[in-house]
Amino acid sequence: MSRSTPRTSFQIGPHLIAESAPAFIIAEIGINHNACVTRAKALIDAAVEAGASAVKFQKRDLSSIYQKKVLNQLDQFEQGFQYLIPLLKEFELSQGQLRELKNYSDSKGILFLCTPFDIESADFLEELGVEAYKVSSADLTNIPLIAALVKTKKPLILSTGMSEDAEIDHTVAFLEKRSADFALLHCVSSYPVDPRDARMRRIEKLKNRYDCPIGYSGHDLGIALSISARTLGACIIEKHVTLDRSMRGPDHKLSLLPNELTELVSGIRDIEAALADRKDQMLPAEMLNQLVFRKSLAAAVPIRKGEIITEEMLAMKSPGSGLGVQAMSKLIGREIERDLKVDDLFLPSDIEPTSLNRGKLPVIPWGHWGFVVRYHDFEQVLRYEPEVLEFHLTYGDTKLNVPLDLLELHADVLEKMTLRVHCCEYVDEQLFDLLSPSEEIRKRSQETLQRVIDITSEMAPFFSAETPMIVFNCGAMTLKEDLAAEPLNSEWLISSIESLDLKGTHLLAQNMPPNPFYFGGQWKGRYFIEAAELVEFCKRTRQSICLDLSHAYMACAGAGISFIDYIEELKPYVKHVHLSDARSCEGEGIQIGQGEIDFQAFFRSYSDFTGTWIPEVWLGHVNGNKGAIEAIEGLSAFYRTSGAGSARDASNEELRAADESYSSKQKTGYHAPSGASSLESIRTAFSKNQL
Repeated sequence: MSRSTPRTSFQIGPHLIAESAPAFIIAEIGINHNACVTRAKALIDAAVEAGASAVKFQKRDLSSIYQKKVLNQLDQFEQGFQYLIPLLKEFELSQGQLRELKNYSDSKGILFLCTPFDIESADFLEELGVEAYKVSSADLTNIPLIAALVKTKKPLILSTGMSEDAEIDHTVAFLEKRSADFALLHCVSSYPVDPRDARMRRIEKLKNRYDCPIGYSGHDLGIALSISARTLGACIIEKHVTLDRSMRGPDHKLSLLPNELTELVSGIRDIEAALADRKDQMLPAEMLNQLVFRKSLAAAVPIRKGEIITEEMLAMKSPGSGLGVQAMSKLIGREIERDLKVDDLFLPSDIEPTSLNRGKLPVIPWGHWGFVVRYHDFEQVLRYEPEVLEFHLTYGDTKLNVPLDLLELHADVLEKMTLRVHCCEYVDEQLFDLLSPSEEIRKRSQETLQRVIDITSEMAPFFSAETPMIVFNCGAMTLKEDLAAEPLNSEWLISSIESLDLKGTHLLAQNMPPNPFYFGGQWKGRYFIEAAELVEFCKRTRQSICLDLSHAYMACAGAGISFIDYIEELKPYVKHVHLSDARSCEGEGIQIGQGEIDFQAFFRSYSDFTGTWIPEVWLGHVNGNKGAIEAIEGLSAFYRTSGAGSARDASNEELRAADESYSSKQKTGYHAPSGASSLESIRTAFSKNQL
């Protein structure tokens, strides 16, 4: 068919109707209220709870739709009429009842839609003030009714069930000629429809044939086809909802129960997140699994400095932290510049010059810098003369003796450095969790933190006189969709901390992200995301904060709040900083400059910071600290161009202005309600499955 100007998107109330926007999900109540306003309100509540975009009812003037003898002499007509007409008479809501339900929907913050089956009903709905009109499959060819609706200048959503292409073409041409905003819904008018007859590929055909948004009105059982419709490009999804499938009425049997509607909305939002355009970069969980499962090139025999590498000298061994196996051809024939023992991994620096070979790093005149290290590898960073060492302990490390002999060997160097220790995040096969509903897990986590304190106390005499500090996570992680499903009592955390013997150490509570990665997968955070929670912890315990910049950015991106305001609120309590980049509310620990954080604005905000810091990009400590060194080089460039050294008195307004220009790139579609705290915003977004 010939096309006029495309109208592939439009607004219905606050909702953008477009394939690129979140799906507009209609909870079709229809006549499933069975003429009970209380039941109708319960269905509205269920739609709100599920996160639907709109509820939809139906309005008929039966005398305008059916012949008098159909209404009065049913015995002369087919069984379908004999079944349906009495129900329509019995279940029709009055104008007053619909007005009450419209007001109730408005009070609940959900759009009220209604299908008019005749012009008189359309006139009433226009007086009622609906935002858009649904046209049933039965009326796709009803041009007089559609003409009356077009005159309202409201958007139309038209189902295409029981219509031929030529009939759809005719109506679309009518609408396009009048420049109407409209969408077409693929629909099969069978109640219910068998999946084999659903013809879901027709969604793609409608998209190719017409310049308008395309959706799906499902009469199938369950949620699978509606979710598949979203993957095919449907931007409107309509499904019937009921409180009881055994009730009288034609639609109850094919309708979703409230919990199923919730699953549908959740599933669609998951699909949208999975299909969203993102930078083609590995997740932190993939990077961690790559380390565990990938192979590196390793020495099959002892190799002396100056030897020429041959294939016979090479083996392929895990972990995947060394030079990748695909680089074998670049390594063979090269003269090695260091000694290797059997099983030692080759490094990228063995085949190409990097900062690792130079032994010198750019100086950043901001705070006191250092590296993430372990017991077994801290010696290799000493040549860079860091000011700080942050020992990351695993649970296994807490069972070992402190390597006092190694510390003694380097005592003359270590005494110039500041000691930081990061408490393990796992306790055996459980997450470290001082807020777990399990008393046993809380107790084991507390005992583990005490052991880390003991270890730190043993190590402290080898380092500078500055108070050694311990970074710890509070816990409170869950895999459950409902963040309120598990109890969360902040007093558990406070009591655990107050019962510790700190032995001259100081604790640093780390701010947490909304979607952290553990055990090679993604979890949901519930505490220490909100700045006020961290501040309250510091005030009550007299301990301080380790500001993880990546975590902070993700929390702000998820809640739609100011990154600068967030870090400024924490600033008086921050003693130590973990620096890495981030993307949106999930991209954690990204290399500096590869994410969305405005490091120049950060350096200006924290220009007077005198505490300690380390780069903490994912796996930055492997390959001879290659990632950490690249991060320091990137941070140096950002610091030099930030003007932080001469902008220590920059006003908050100036900082926020810089922040706003950057934050416009990371909007997630969720905006915090006016006056809402950031934690409430984050939890609200989680509950609506928007994060």
